Amino acid sequence: MSSFATVRFKVILRMLDRCAPGAAIEKKKHRYWVRYGGKTYRGFPLGRHGSRENPEVEIGHVRQLIRYFGIDEDCARRAIPALG
Repeated sequence: MSSFATVRFKVILRMLDRCAPGAAIEKKKHRYWVRYGGKTYRGFPLGRHGSRENPEVEIGHVRQLIRYFGIDEDCARRAIPALG
């Protein structure tokens, strides 16, 4: 089942604070690097061109991030209902 929902970046940050305490995000030229638990996820998008203050990110990128780090899915669903 595919999904085309989007989530605001600030919502993703709140989910990481709750479900992956200690996660660090580093902004690079084309992507964000997310570090957690000794791993680095290098493929998280910055968002569409234009204002990137609080961009919308496709839900598929969020799901992939959750799987990569092994974040508790129930915690992530409570923080981001669109994951449902």
